[in-house]
Amino acid sequence: MIKNLIFDFGKVLVDYDYFVVVDRFFESHEVSEDFYHHLMDDKWNERLDREDRTFEQIISDMQHAMPQWKEEIRQFGEHYTEFVLGEIPGMYDLLVKLKAEGYKLYGLTNWCSKVHETMKQYPIFELLDGRIVSSEEHVVKPEREIYELTCRKLGLKPEECVFADDKIENIEAARAYGMYGIWFKDAVQYERELREIIAKAKVSIDDRVQLAVDNFMQGYGCCQSVVAAFADLYGLDDNLAKRIGAGFGGGVGRMRMMCGAVSGIVTLVGLDCGQTEGSDREGKSACYKVVQELLAKSKEQNGSLICAEILGLKGYDKAQSSYVASARTAEYYKKRPCAAKVESAARIFAEYLKNKQ
Repeated sequence: MIKNLIFDFGKVLVDYDYFVVVDRFFESHEVSEDFYHHLMDDKWNERLDREDRTFEQIISDMQHAMPQWKEEIRQFGEHYTEFVLGEIPGMYDLLVKLKAEGYKLYGLTNWCSKVHETMKQYPIFELLDGRIVSSEEHVVKPEREIYELTCRKLGLKPEECVFADDKIENIEAARAYGMYGIWFKDAVQYERELREIIAKAKVSIDDRVQLAVDNFMQGYGCCQSVVAAFADLYGLDDNLAKRIGAGFGGGVGRMRMMCGAVSGIVTLVGLDCGQTEGSDREGKSACYKVVQELLAKSKEQNGSLICAEILGLKGYDKAQSSYVASARTAEYYKKRPCAAKVESAARIFAEYLKNKQ
């Protein structure tokens, strides 16, 4: 269930334009653009957002690094908050509505310590129940640590959060951590996608088992069917989930090796608790433990984890296996046990999720 809505500040709650400020201090827009590229490409903007030194010290560092613009950089620092243009149209009213519906509203922004001056100017920030600012934590999006820190400090569960940002790399990082993500364009698009996510998140665990079976009966492979039934819980859209599972069909590329439904369990465990740091041996081991436990249940229920054995194929039949997918006819569904195996795999994973709650 979705309980928490998290918003980036710039280009989501308020609009901004650096050139509104810098064009006033440089001799031409072309020179302003040159300065802006140095600001971004040389990571000065990131340093301001991270603020491992004070804002004033970083401005001084910029002056020493770019002495040809010493006076312009001084004025840039003094007028830093003036590049904010106002609230994003429609967002204040939308946040009021969402708050009335019972959702908790939070902010997660890459912004220097000057953000507090901006927050005082715009009523939309008063609607937030809490916020995480990069310069206060000295960590920035899209680093995983800032999403972990957000949930830890605000007492949130990632699977109950929807994060909105105007930068896709920040959305992808939030999804990798387990949040839902919306790549923000405007208030109308945001609300539309939010309502879709909320509707999907209301699907019960038991309903997902039936969804997996329905997927299979519509022609999708065993792995596709299982993964797609749960994928939205991990921020994956339906098409991407089915692409991820496509090659595992027919016991991996129709070679009759590991059952596709079993591969679906393995894929979902990776999405749920897979480690993301190469050096995280403990996390890797924990993931393997879950895989082994769930696959032991699958083997107990179905007699084997191997597609050929489940289908009762003998040596000659296995050797003659082709890459050409079988036609999904009524006779196919009557003869094959695959729908039951998909149901078994989906239920095993569903029970795992229930036991975690």
